[in-house]
Amino acid sequence: MTEELSDYIAQFLAGLEADGYLSDPLWKKAFGAVPRHVFLPSFFLSLPDGRWQAIDTTHPAYWRMVYSNTTLTTQLDGAVGPDPEDGALSGTPTSSSTQPGLMALMLDSLRLSGRDRVLEIGTGTGYNAALLAHRVGARNVTSVEVDPGVAKLARQRLASVAGDWPSVVTTSGEQGWRDNGPYDRLIATVSVPAVPPAWLAQVRDGGVIVLSLWRDLGGGPLVRLEVNGGSAQGFFLAEAGSFMPVRAANRVPTALSTALKQTGTSRQTRYPSTVLHHPDAGLWLALRVQSVNWLGFTPDGGNEQVWLFAPDGSWAVIDDIAGQVEQFGPRELWNEVETVYDRWRAMGAPSRDRLGLTVTDTGEHRIWLDSPGVVVWDDISRPVAFRG
Repeated sequence: MTEELSDYIAQFLAGLEADGYLSDPLWKKAFGAVPRHVFLPSFFLSLPDGRWQAIDTTHPAYWRMVYSNTTLTTQLDGAVGPDPEDGALSGTPTSSSTQPGLMALMLDSLRLSGRDRVLEIGTGTGYNAALLAHRVGARNVTSVEVDPGVAKLARQRLASVAGDWPSVVTTSGEQGWRDNGPYDRLIATVSVPAVPPAWLAQVRDGGVIVLSLWRDLGGGPLVRLEVNGGSAQGFFLAEAGSFMPVRAANRVPTALSTALKQTGTSRQTRYPSTVLHHPDAGLWLALRVQSVNWLGFTPDGGNEQVWLFAPDGSWAVIDDIAGQVEQFGPRELWNEVETVYDRWRAMGAPSRDRLGLTVTDTGEHRIWLDSPGVVVWDDISRPVAFRG
């Protein structure tokens, strides 16, 4: 290891520790021992025009970016990998190396004993699997990746940093991997619309699942669940975190071009659009206002706007400067947002880590506040149309 690389790694660890992500010395040791650059020989850099440029070790920003607390995109549209010779590309990210601070937060939430059998959903580059293997031993780690090409590269890179490496299985993450179970811990680095029944079945009683729920509206729903008798429950984490959804997730399209040709009903807003990204209320909104996506847009010569879209063609556009909302379609989307925000305020504006989730053995999802007996709403997997 060169002196320059040692400096980058030392600064990387110091930054994570200063931000509160490496309070456990064992995880600090793992992040210091597992070289992130081995798993990221190249990645995509976002360009100002919205396109992507692949960079590798020859780029002056490479080492600084690899050893920073940043998510780095490694695949576009499920096929295009980072090759600097390709030039600028358009595309949608479909695989990435997660922000290390978020990785550390979730890994710490597993509360490993050191002998746990762990199932990871979403291998990606293999970096997270390598960190797990450093902590509990490679033979105790099974990692699942849906993309055969991504899985192949992860295996190669894992093999290059250790003589023994975790088992990397190519299959759908939502199905888990029964063969090496039951597991003591399950960690998902992809988001799922609901907790898959297979995960509950493959984690032993007393085991832990740490995952992110996928919501088009965002909200960063990270939750830690303890499994018991085929069901699981636990609190959402105090920190927000988001991941790309499993590829089977149905993303809500942002039909801006169609909406611009339509005319809705306007009124004064009761709250600004910033409530969507409130650190606590934003979780409630994302979980409750289902199947709704958002987009920021500034028309030529106009005010900055926030648009909401639903699959049935409903939309809403909020102009915070004018204090106006315009809505169209069978769902009055901003009414839904204001109703949920009112509910959050009426319940004392609770912090996100007071909200809990129960997943039953029949697949029902219940959201509660402070105690499983105080149910706020049932079945988070289906949208509910509000009026008024």
